[in-house]
Amino acid sequence: MNPQHRPFVLSAVLALAALSALAFTPAEIGPTYAIRNAKVVPVAGPFIEKGTLIIRDGLIEVLGPVDKVAIPEDAEIIEAEGLTAYPGLISAHTNLLLEEPVRPPGSAAAAAAPTLPDIAFGGAAGPAQPPGNAEVLAFKLLKPKKATIDAFLKIGVTTVLVAPNAGIFQGQSVLVNLNGEKAEPMVLKNPAALHVNMTTARGGYPSSLMGTIAYIRQSFLDADYYANALALYAKNPKGMKRPEFDAFLEAIVPYVRDKKPVIFQCNNWEDLKRVLKIVDEFKLNALLSQANEAWRDAAVLKKAGVPLLVTVDFRPPNQSRYVTQGEELRRKAEAEIYPANAANLAKEGVKFALTTLGLGDASTALKAVQGAIKAGLSRDEALKALTLIPAQYLGVAAQLGSLEPGKIANVILTKGEIFDEKTQVEKVFVDGVLVKF
Repeated sequence: MNPQHRPFVLSAVLALAALSALAFTPAEIGPTYAIRNAKVVPVAGPFIEKGTLIIRDGLIEVLGPVDKVAIPEDAEIIEAEGLTAYPGLISAHTNLLLEEPVRPPGSAAAAAAPTLPDIAFGGAAGPAQPPGNAEVLAFKLLKPKKATIDAFLKIGVTTVLVAPNAGIFQGQSVLVNLNGEKAEPMVLKNPAALHVNMTTARGGYPSSLMGTIAYIRQSFLDADYYANALALYAKNPKGMKRPEFDAFLEAIVPYVRDKKPVIFQCNNWEDLKRVLKIVDEFKLNALLSQANEAWRDAAVLKKAGVPLLVTVDFRPPNQSRYVTQGEELRRKAEAEIYPANAANLAKEGVKFALTTLGLGDASTALKAVQGAIKAGLSRDEALKALTLIPAQYLGVAAQLGSLEPGKIANVILTKGEIFDEKTQVEKVFVDGVLVKF
């Protein structure tokens, strides 16, 4: 090499190194904590009566009996005598944290509100149209208000799947850790799933459930046809008219072709049966959400083996006889019949996660879980349905759902057993950081 060129080569190498360092600079190193003398409930293994849990840089570094774990010199010690450590709870479906106002299904506000066929997405007036919004990303609608986040944290929920809340093809959800008020640092998986609601449109097609089923089926068929057309064009574009871009179908293709998860919101038992047929026809990677009438035939659901996301919103569906035959029967259903849904599924060996879908206030969720426990659900089953099982269903079991070395340090400390009525959540760590609420 010509010696006179060396300074220029060295400058270029240094510049590239600087750019590389800028592009791949790791996130700021997080704090180190030592939670000492807590009762540790890993969920994936036996509890430790007096344990120490070390959190370093957002992850669980080690946990074990207090006399077996050395405290690092750089750790902030959290004395947890009399407290119990659990993995952060997971709500595998909610419509809270969105920019749009959320109206719980069946509420007077929801009945009076215009739906997507009546207005264009975003609120601008428009003509009636099929409610196809598969391309809508919940991440772009996230508005993580502190009051809403705190309501979740106060009951020990550190992770939520947030889904859009309008139309039949509602859009695509995002899985987030509740670690602050900025959307980007919260994201665990985006998009997480496509959401489809078994509902009807108002002011346009489809105005009946038969029409809804036809619309859903045709959308999946069209997406498959669209994918075929795109693939054919990609192989031989010369002399072939290119397929017209369709944002709606483009969004659905990965869920039809690549079998990414599709979450169907099933508002009653008939919806569950209808969806099972669609899932079987298109061989979808499906989950059934809401599912508060799954108890009607648990054997069918057990045989189907489709994951269930069971809500702790115990209101009967609007068309149920428990609603149409008087206030007394409705109250009985909400107090006795629907809270027993999870317990009846567990007795039949049906696996499920619990969610907060439909609750307008997250702070009521633990009280609802307590209602399910009073109706026969075991505490162990309830805990797994809010930790390990939703983590498995959402594809993040390697990161969340239990207290294990290497997993994300979402940890809650409670004074009392998590589902006791008088229990308080004392401290919450999200992504390894102690948060205030």
